[in-house]
Amino acid sequence: MRQVEGGPIDYLMLDYLAEVAMSIMQKQRSRDPSAGYAKDFVPLMKQILPACVKRNIRVTANAGGVNVEGCAAAVKEVALELGLAGKLRLGLVTGDDIMPQLDEFLARGIELRNMDTGAPLSAVRDRIQSANVYLGAAPMLEALNRGAQVVITGRATDTGLTLAPLMHEFGWAADDWNRIAAGTIAGHIIECGAQCSGGNCQYEWRSIPNLADVGFPIVEAVPDGTFVITKHERTGGWVTIPSVKEQLVYEMGDPHEYITPDCIADFTTVRLEYEGRDRVRVFGIEGRPATETFKVSISYSAGYKAVGTLVYSWPDACMTKLKPRTEYFARDSIDSG
Repeated sequence: MRQVEGGPIDYLMLDYLAEVAMSIMQKQRSRDPSAGYAKDFVPLMKQILPACVKRNIRVTANAGGVNVEGCAAAVKEVALELGLAGKLRLGLVTGDDIMPQLDEFLARGIELRNMDTGAPLSAVRDRIQSANVYLGAAPMLEALNRGAQVVITGRATDTGLTLAPLMHEFGWAADDWNRIAAGTIAGHIIECGAQCSGGNCQYEWRSIPNLADVGFPIVEAVPDGTFVITKHERTGGWVTIPSVKEQLVYEMGDPHEYITPDCIADFTTVRLEYEGRDRVRVFGIEGRPATETFKVSISYSAGYKAVGTLVYSWPDACMTKLKPRTEYFARDSIDSG
């Protein structure tokens, strides 16, 4: 809610899907055909839709999980309750769910081998819970080009949720690899909520101001592909070169080849510099053509899971002491690599 009302934005990107979430949602839908999407997305939309419509803020979200149609129907019902009939255009992106096609693929000799072990899919075929292709920005871009104000997808890439609005606004060609890579890296930096704004930082966490009210990151982009990472004023956390670097290497394999359906982004080309307090400029990004194949996320039953919970309490567990960060800002301001 604060991202919408805390200052001017044009797009709100909402990322709901971890890999394990797809199998959980598939189990939910197997028990209830109307389930299988992020249920907390619907009450959130009920809160923010009036403001989004009034301020022309467009939303991209992969909250559809394994039931994009069901999610969209729930949002449509909320819009009607809010009196927004005729004022809201929904865009749906489907096609990522390939469960019905798995046997066809196997019959055609497409083995879908495990990326880590090399084992063929046939070895676990009878235990599969979900199978989804990672779609990129292209279908979301089409929805935005057709006037959708809220775009709901299933298993789309986290980065595509940010890249699609940039391509739409700036008219970037799908083979403009440097700009597509820049938009992809922008999406990677902000994909995990407040991680790049203080939630996942190499400094001792008590030095970061007001994490209890941490601000979520914002991308301010321009047509040439450069962008600034910032956050709303008067929010907790911070945006610094170290906090952005920490997120850049999050879930990173080969930094020369960050592979997405849209491009291959070279993270070794990223350059960072301060543009002011809580403002880090990102530039110099280079990219290469996308691969000819898509990644598929497949989950299967593999036994049982035990979960334990450890509860602890101590003076700083629920609050952080505000501490001047001038020393940290000055220390990092010379680091632009």
